Amino acid sequence: MTTPLPNPVIFLNKRTMVYANEITLVEADVNYIKIHFEEKAPLMIAVTLKKIESLFEEHGFLRIHKKFLINLSYANSALLKNETINFPGNVSIKVSRRKRSTLRKNLKKQK
Repeated sequence: MTTPLPNPVIFLNKRTMVYANEITLVEADVNYIKIHFEEKAPLMIAVTLKKIESLFEEHGFLRIHKKFLINLSYANSALLKNETINFPGNVSIKVSRRKRSTLRKNLKKQK
């Protein structure tokens, strides 16, 4: 039996790895993604969000919009206001109509 890593690693490509617990959200920009960290500058990588979505979902991320994946450990129900969710750094993200119920269910599970 193996013990889980305290800070799981996500390998985005051959040279780039990130720690899942440090990422607040992932933003798509055409054929690039911008990874936002809690305490570091954002990282831009040439890969589509669709290709790496499954890697992030294994570590507690949820796609709430065609352009955004969020880390559910940084989101809580207090941050969810109507159709948007607010993140540290004055980032406000509109939640897709079809993803709102999924987001609310996942936020309730965290309580």
